[in-house]
Amino acid sequence: MGGFANVCFGYKRVIGYFTRNPKQMKLKKAYLILLLFTCFCFAQEKTNNTFHLTVSPIVNQTKTLNLEIISTLESFLKTKNDSLIYNKHWSKDDFKNYIFPYIDIYNIEQSKLGNDFYKPTLIEIIDTDDENCKILKIAFIGHNAEKNENFLKVIYNIVATKSNNEIMLSRYLNIIDKEWKSLKAGKINYKISPNKTPNYNDIEKQKLEINRICNFFNTEELEIKYFSCVNPKEVFEIKGFDYNPLMYIDKTGGLADYGNIIFSGNNSEIYTHEIIHIYTSKLFPNKNNFLDEGIAMYLAGSGKYDFDWHKKKMKAFLEKNPSLNLTDYFDIYSREYIENETSIPYMVAALICESTITKFGKEKLFELLNSKDDIWRIIHKVGLTKENLNRELRK
Repeated sequence: MGGFANVCFGYKRVIGYFTRNPKQMKLKKAYLILLLFTCFCFAQEKTNNTFHLTVSPIVNQTKTLNLEIISTLESFLKTKNDSLIYNKHWSKDDFKNYIFPYIDIYNIEQSKLGNDFYKPTLIEIIDTDDENCKILKIAFIGHNAEKNENFLKVIYNIVATKSNNEIMLSRYLNIIDKEWKSLKAGKINYKISPNKTPNYNDIEKQKLEINRICNFFNTEELEIKYFSCVNPKEVFEIKGFDYNPLMYIDKTGGLADYGNIIFSGNNSEIYTHEIIHIYTSKLFPNKNNFLDEGIAMYLAGSGKYDFDWHKKKMKAFLEKNPSLNLTDYFDIYSREYIENETSIPYMVAALICESTITKFGKEKLFELLNSKDDIWRIIHKVGLTKENLNRELRK
């Protein structure tokens, strides 16, 4: 995972004023005006700890279906932080397919200004081709009364469907799944953005890389769904975001998500680094995230370049910075890069993996990978300590 992945996954990770309904409409001018109006109105309200879903005046509340949707949405938002693995208002199929289908807005209300600082506003209910299926646009907005300032955190889409006299919520990604072009290659199920053309050379290369991964880990090939997007912005859009401030940080990147899903924002059908994370998640249930990034970097590099390319960059960087201490670079979520390409923490982890394999074999590395222990306790098993790590890795 690159810097983008670190931001996006879990919160491990996240977008401009752009909206996407099933026809991928651009955000209407009226929507912007409405959003500003909503923010202004929200700022006039007194904040308290009692949950309340604000509904925009553009939402027609004379329609029975809309009222049912609002009631269900409010109940879901009240209870969503109680559990990531079940909510009575959310589709059971989504839990099966995505494991944690609403993880992107889990505890989204939290801020340093309070656990419920960001309040939800239902901006709009958008029609789809199915009269019983609607897209809900929800903004999470905070108001700092002391400074009289408003803060928009995200705008997020949820699908609401009425069936058997019940409103059920589901992930916006389901709509994309139905609309995007499908390709099957081995056990990878590609979903190709309508904004790009499939790269069949990449597809063939990815099949070879999958074979290499399986041989390295001595395991069977896994079923993977691969959403191929043109850039990170599109990744976040299909995940349900219309807006998140982190959307434009990286030009490329992606992430491995629960449910054996790859989101690629590289305009490519090959993303071995992220696919490795899917395999390690299955093989090492107690995996150490630091070493997990290390083995992915070691086997597949990061971004456009392989491990050897990054290793040369790292070597040159260390030669120019003899006083730099590698023990200070164990935070894989930090944005410490060499020439905006090579993550120093990823390389530290990768060099530890390389050293372990060279000296002790890959089975020893697998043992280290499958550990929830403190990272320094883990690597002490292969002779690395805070006192000698910088010297050993520089070798």
